[in-house]
Amino acid sequence: MKNKTIFTGFGPNITKQDVKIACGLLFTPWKWKKGESTNKVETWLKEYFTSKFSFTFDSGRTSLHYGLKALGVGEGDEVLVQAYTCMVVSNAITWTGAKPVYVDVEQDFNMSVENLNTKITQKTKVIIIQHTFGKPANLESILELAKQHNIKIIEDCAHALGTRYNGKLLGTFGDIGMFSFGSDKVISCVRGGGLITNDPTVADKLKESQTRLPDSRLLKIKQHLLHIILFSFGKSIYHLGVGKWLLGLTRKLHITAAIIDPPEKHGKQPIFYPTLLPNALAKILLNQIANLEKFNKHRQEIAKLYHDKIDNQKIIKPEWDDGSIWIRYTVLVDNSVKLHTEAKKQGVLLGNWYNAAIAPCDVDISKSGYKTNSCPNAERLAKMSVNLPTNKNITTKNAEKIINLINNYGG
Repeated sequence: MKNKTIFTGFGPNITKQDVKIACGLLFTPWKWKKGESTNKVETWLKEYFTSKFSFTFDSGRTSLHYGLKALGVGEGDEVLVQAYTCMVVSNAITWTGAKPVYVDVEQDFNMSVENLNTKITQKTKVIIIQHTFGKPANLESILELAKQHNIKIIEDCAHALGTRYNGKLLGTFGDIGMFSFGSDKVISCVRGGGLITNDPTVADKLKESQTRLPDSRLLKIKQHLLHIILFSFGKSIYHLGVGKWLLGLTRKLHITAAIIDPPEKHGKQPIFYPTLLPNALAKILLNQIANLEKFNKHRQEIAKLYHDKIDNQKIIKPEWDDGSIWIRYTVLVDNSVKLHTEAKKQGVLLGNWYNAAIAPCDVDISKSGYKTNSCPNAERLAKMSVNLPTNKNITTKNAEKIINLINNYGG
């Protein structure tokens, strides 16, 4: 019998309980928008981070956008953000009227402090610190620079929920901590996001923005619930060819929603968002929250296997960090396309975060504000990056198979 496909993405966090909850919710649409689950998520965020205030939104990108606005970002301002990121981050900035200014990255995929120092101007209002792949950025140096220039900080913890730096949770160092609960993030309800802050003035502005937002449309909530059910089933039969056809058809027929809507790839706001986080998805998220520590411990164990056993000299491994949660273990290789192709032949779908300085590679780069060659290291890393999966479905046997194919890769 053909072995089942090993996935890096494709809703890697979905549990049987998530599927059960989603199936039940499909037949109780009166619970989709309103309920106690969203409030419970916000309470959990405050308690987990010992934060004074927390807010939820439909997504990480919406959360980031309103976080920027709450810090006073608008026309004429500049926001410093690293390259080797996603178009939705660029959009969150440009939709405030501000200009994104891109900072190059170091070999660890996080912001270069040296390059950051050259990009600060009198117009710089906020620095977005992205903790890429769950590895902490150079917080001490970045925070010191921000303090010197009176610049606000948003920590982008979309990859790093649960990561600690010097014993303290990421997201608690800046003025605002931002989290994403998208389909491939640390925990997931298909689409969702949150913010934390200890600043009452910022909190008042966030509350005002949140209060003005509409509920998510029923169509979108239904698509996200079906995503959980159909992706769970489709992945189980993907190796037979039927699952691939099923998941492709659900996207084509808009039975499930795209991770990034087509307008967003061109710098435009989609018509369905921004909105509040619906009760139905918050209910799924509460089940995911219960698994957070277990998921992260598993990721760290699988990443350690990769780190200890990959010995191919053609592969550059990341520097080990005990504090990272390793949402994905990202290696560098000269011909990433070839490695992806060879892995796929063996039933392993490796990840491509990020395959461009501003990902995904089919976005209208001119709408992001990024200038080609302005961050050469980010562009170089994007061409070489390959993600190895660490999610809950990756068994030791799966990891050994991936290690074997990596070690036998000829370049």
